This record gives sequence, C-alpha cells and structure tokens, in this order.
Amino acid sequence: MRQILVNITDPSKEKLVTDILHEIEGVEVQRAPLKTKRAARGSAKVTISRRSMSAKPMTPKEKKFVKGLSRAFKDMDDHIAGRKKLKTLKEVLDEL
Repeated sequence: MRQILVNITDPSKEKLVTDILHEIEGVEVQRAPLKTKRAARGSAKVTISRRSMSAKPMTPKEKKFVKGLSRAFKDMDDHIAGRKKLKTLKEVLDEL
C-alpha cells in the first residue's frame, strides 16, 4: 500500500477532490484529524473548557480531582521557576 498526502488550501474544493478520488478504483480516502492549537502549559481553564464541551458534566469528585491536579502542576511550575521549595521524595517517605 502506498500513501499520498494531499493538502487542500481551498476548503471549498475538498468535496470535489474527495469525489474524484472516490471514483478511482483501489483508492481509499481518509480525512486527517483537524489540527488544533496547543494550550499553554499549566492552563487548567483550557482543560476544563474542553471537558465542558462533552455531553457528561463532571461529578463533584472529578471536579475535586481536577482542582487538585491543576494545583499540583502549578506547585511544580513554581518549584521549577524557583518561587517555591518542594519536599524531596526522601523527605516525604520519612514522614510516613
């Protein structure tokens, strides 16, 4: 099997191109996923907004998990930037 990548710069021509390719025997046409802009690192609002677009709303337990996870990422970013000092793994294990 061989693959050819076709970039269609004019969206109005997409149907024409796919129709032509469908007419050729032995050719399979698949649409590539749309490219989306990547969110900035540590942006919890973007994650929540993507979740809100889904059909199922978050449960209180899921909301608590997302809030804790976003707080952990913020703490990690602050530690990397030197604004906060986090405990080492040894210190955490010694507390147990």
